[in-house]
Amino acid sequence: MASIESLIAGSEKLTRIYGGWPSFHDAEVVELHHWRGQMKPGSDWDDSNVMPVLTAKIHILIQSPTSQHTLATLRFEDVDDFRMEGFNHQNAIFELTITVQERGTFSNGERLPPYLIVTFQAAFGMSASFRCFRIEVVDAVRCTDEGKVYA
Repeated sequence: MASIESLIAGSEKLTRIYGGWPSFHDAEVVELHHWRGQMKPGSDWDDSNVMPVLTAKIHILIQSPTSQHTLATLRFEDVDDFRMEGFNHQNAIFELTITVQERGTFSNGERLPPYLIVTFQAAFGMSASFRCFRIEVVDAVRCTDEGKVYA
C-alpha cells in the first residue's frame, strides 16, 4: 500500500520540514473553514461542480533538535459525513489519522477512487471525523510558538 503522504497533494511542504509525514501529536487546530461548494442546478454533472470543502489551519510542534513550529493549511475536498465535537480555545489533538477505504469498482471493472478517512483525535477540545476524496497541503510555514506566522 502507498504511504499516506503519497496520496496527499503538496505533502512535500511538510515532509521537507519534518523528514517525513508528521503525526500531528499535540498539534492545535487554530482555524476551520467549511464551504458547501458550488453545484449547478439541474441533473447534468460536469467538472465545474465543486463538492464541500474543509480547510484547516493546524499549529504543529514536533519535538526535534530544532523544535520546529509550523502553521500548516490543509484542504480536504469532497467532504462527506462530517462530525465534530468540542471546538474550543485550544483544540489540541493527539493525532491526525488518514486511512484509505476502498469503494469497489465501476460496472466496467475500473476501480472507484477510494475514500480518505480523516480523524482528528482530541486531546483537549475539538475532535472530528469525515471522509473525503482529496487532501492537499496548501501551505506550511514557520511560525512562533504561539502559532503566529513570521513576517
